[in-house]
Amino acid sequence: MPLQSAFEEQLKSGEQLSAGLPWRLSIFMMLIFVFSLFIYIGMDFGYRPYLESSVNKLNKEISGLNQSIDETQQKQIVGYYSQLVNIQSLLDSHKAITLQIFDFIEKNTYQNVRFDSMAVDAANGEIKIIGIAPNYETLVKEISLFEQAPNVERLILENSSMSEIIIKGKESIKEIKFEIKLILKK
Repeated sequence: MPLQSAFEEQLKSGEQLSAGLPWRLSIFMMLIFVFSLFIYIGMDFGYRPYLESSVNKLNKEISGLNQSIDETQQKQIVGYYSQLVNIQSLLDSHKAITLQIFDFIEKNTYQNVRFDSMAVDAANGEIKIIGIAPNYETLVKEISLFEQAPNVERLILENSSMSEIIIKGKESIKEIKFEIKLILKK
């Protein structure tokens, strides 16, 4: 109880206890407020007119450019731009299909076979491949690889012919040129 009696004596003697923020913290907060107010006023009266003049200047330049290009040219530019956007979206969607086709061909190609050209008809789900095999046995192996692929509905061997290549005075090499049409499942 000595603490309570000391507190009662201070109250009887007329001393007042201070409650509230310390004076240093109050001054610091006042300085921050004044600094913030100064920055706001500086931005409002100094930077805003600069930004507005810049916007007006750019608007004048844009209207000058609009007047320099007549209406028919503007329509042509808009049409050209829309065509570019459409082509870009088409190409973006075809990348996935093209990568899948090349991946499919790579996985289903026999090691001694090489392809010269390939035509893809995505609408009908057909791939036409022109290639070269070293012999008919390898060609049959290649055809069986394609037939076993789960994506292939039907395979048509459209053409095959044996040709002979003579290498500068050495013996000749025979190879089989072929055309295959793959019809893919939907």
